[in-house]
Amino acid sequence: MIIKSRTHIPYLASDGESIMPIIPAKTVIFFPGETISLQVGRPGNLSLVNENVGKDMLVGVCFSPSGDPGSDDFDLCQVGTAAKIISAKDGPSDSKIISIEGIRRIAIRSIKGKNPYLSARVGFPDEKTGMQNEINRLSNAIVGIIEQITHVDPTYSDELAYVMKFNLGSPGQFADKIAAAFHLPLDSKQEILETMQIDARLARLLEFLKIEQERVAISYEIRKSVEENSAEEQRKLYLRQQLYEIRRQLGEELIEDKIAQQLRNEIKKNKLLPADVRDRALIEVDRLGHLSTASAEYGATKVYLDWLLNIPWNIHTKEDLNIDQIEEDIACEYYGSPQIKKQMLERIAVRQLSGGISEGPVLCLAGVPGTGKASLARAIAKAMHKKFFRISVGGMTDIADIKGSARNFPGATPGIIIRSLRDAGTCDPVIFIEDLEYFAEDATTALPMSLLEAIDPRLNSHFLDNYIGLSIDLSRAMFICAVKSVDGIPEMMTHRFEVIELSGYIEKEKIHIARKHIIPNVLKKHGLRRKDIIFSDKGLRRIIRSYTLEAGLLNFRRQIERICRHVAKEKASHVSKIWMVNEKTVEGFLGTLQYIPEKPDTAPEIGVAIGLAWTGLGGDLMIIEGLKMKGNGEVITTGSLGEVMKESIQAAHSYVRAKADVLGIDHNDFDNFDIHIHFPQGAIPKDGPSAGVTVSLVIASVMAERPIRHDVAMTGEVTLRGKVLPVGGIKEKISAAYRAGIPKIFVPKENKKDLKDLPADIIKKTKFIFIDTVDEVFARGLLDFSPSSYTLEKIFAQEIEKARNKKSASPAKKMPQVK
Repeated sequence: MIIKSRTHIPYLASDGESIMPIIPAKTVIFFPGETISLQVGRPGNLSLVNENVGKDMLVGVCFSPSGDPGSDDFDLCQVGTAAKIISAKDGPSDSKIISIEGIRRIAIRSIKGKNPYLSARVGFPDEKTGMQNEINRLSNAIVGIIEQITHVDPTYSDELAYVMKFNLGSPGQFADKIAAAFHLPLDSKQEILETMQIDARLARLLEFLKIEQERVAISYEIRKSVEENSAEEQRKLYLRQQLYEIRRQLGEELIEDKIAQQLRNEIKKNKLLPADVRDRALIEVDRLGHLSTASAEYGATKVYLDWLLNIPWNIHTKEDLNIDQIEEDIACEYYGSPQIKKQMLERIAVRQLSGGISEGPVLCLAGVPGTGKASLARAIAKAMHKKFFRISVGGMTDIADIKGSARNFPGATPGIIIRSLRDAGTCDPVIFIEDLEYFAEDATTALPMSLLEAIDPRLNSHFLDNYIGLSIDLSRAMFICAVKSVDGIPEMMTHRFEVIELSGYIEKEKIHIARKHIIPNVLKKHGLRRKDIIFSDKGLRRIIRSYTLEAGLLNFRRQIERICRHVAKEKASHVSKIWMVNEKTVEGFLGTLQYIPEKPDTAPEIGVAIGLAWTGLGGDLMIIEGLKMKGNGEVITTGSLGEVMKESIQAAHSYVRAKADVLGIDHNDFDNFDIHIHFPQGAIPKDGPSAGVTVSLVIASVMAERPIRHDVAMTGEVTLRGKVLPVGGIKEKISAAYRAGIPKIFVPKENKKDLKDLPADIIKKTKFIFIDTVDEVFARGLLDFSPSSYTLEKIFAQEIEKARNKKSASPAKKMPQVK
């Protein structure tokens, strides 16, 4: 595409038009009267050069700002310069270096062809002179600006203004030569080339030279300031060196020597420093003695020496541990699952037997906030008489955050691991690393691997921090990581982690922890005494049920803190009394109830069953509703359900349909009626297979038109053959049913072993019905109001008895004997 000139182009009628080869120039604006060298490499341009070199033939040179002239999509400025190719010689990569001389301006009227090279039909513009007085004024102004520019900018020759004065007799040539000699932008040069009126060309040139003058002036000021500052710094440095040498010759005590000697003595007295660290420190002290205290290098060297001497090299806590005593200490500080405490004691025992070094995988605690991850780590450190240090890696994006930055960078410091050791004062603290899932969100592979170098016992015996530059043994430190869920662990770390999942606390456990740990700590922080405020169990239970919705203890603690702040305010106002926090007074402290627990119905209903669910906030009731209506046998599901739960509903529907005869359901009903299964609280996503038992009972209820018992809750996964499989979160689910006052719970038989972690009062007050098949759920969950004495429960009892007799009567297969 031809880029038209910004101004009107008058043509010389006498010269007419001619066909001329065109060289598209990418990096230069070529003016008449100028001789330059160009490198050409495109096949078309090489053909053009070969045909026209050394001949009295004109070729056009036009600026091409974008595109490839060999393609259909390229740009070419309309105004260019007709030139002669003076000479050509071979260049690199099969190119040619040509010398060309500009003759006159040309203007492209149209493109004639592209093969074998670009050619165009061109005309010759008529350059008008204009008013002579205006030309003289502009020329004198241009000469003055040129003199100023060349005076302050060393990139221009001082003789440039003097040479240009020889061209004043030809104003057009004068403007062209100045535009070619100065470092003007390409679009500015092209605009000058396109201006045919001489006085207008000089005016545009003057504008562009003023802009260049401003740029040169700014550069000159900056360069002058830098030179002055450098000279002043050199002068001060020279004077300091003279003063230093004079004082040394006079025998005066220098502060540099005094500090260096103190550091040297400190290094020699420290017997715990490894040999390589001592050697490096002595080298740095010698350098420090030859530096001025005012120099930046002195400060950086002094800071580095301080780090070397403050790192606890070879400082360890005595590993003389009593496992029984540690068990008591952990039990005193941490209230949680005995199985988790057992795993902790096993790791500590292995560490003790291996001389204080852990060779196994890194311990990672997974649990929602408030489930005691940090408390457990702190209890371990206290029981082992070790320093506890807590760091967060959330938001780290650079390897330097972990391994430090090189000393040659301004403001360089060691990474967070070395800083933690310095603050702990020993090489074997318990370091608790949390927020690992946020650390992994934007991290590259290099960042988690850098952390693994520090915490993995296979790698950390020679951990190298980039700032310190010397290896340090981290194998005696105990690293404990923490995440909210197993999914938050970076993929490259999973194979080196031993994950221990911390489940949420049930209501009774929360009350116990509040009395033993939370309330005493909160009262102490708020300046209150135990006798100032009394919490009843019913009051704490009301806080848990109506003001918190969580598996952990964070919000529970915050609500207790709110109550204590209220009491502290009144006590500071000289109110003297004992504040009671019970079921009736909680609302006065905390305001309107924030959560209303879901309650079961008070009477049996058709198509309504009580399921049990586990969420990140703990156990909860899940009332599942079903409805039968005229249709085509479709199963409709609502309630923000995931794919696994939808498949579980389909499996339950298929099994109920297979048992239609036993349930007294007409087979045609499955083709003539639609079933709608709804899970309330539709804004909350739900997934998992554990509602299979509940959904099976709901579908059987709506199709058989039999009500479901309202005093029983249930959980369990269902197979297509009607088997009930075990599920997770049993402790939390049973706790939710207990809170709601449901006396009976259907539990998969294989989950019977999970009941041992439940409090004794829940086991005592709840009747557990262990189920192995869905038929047992139908027999005990559906109510039969039929007048027939042959009730549904009897039918299923007979079915179950037949299945058991058949199983016991079948002969056992003999295993083949291997000789």
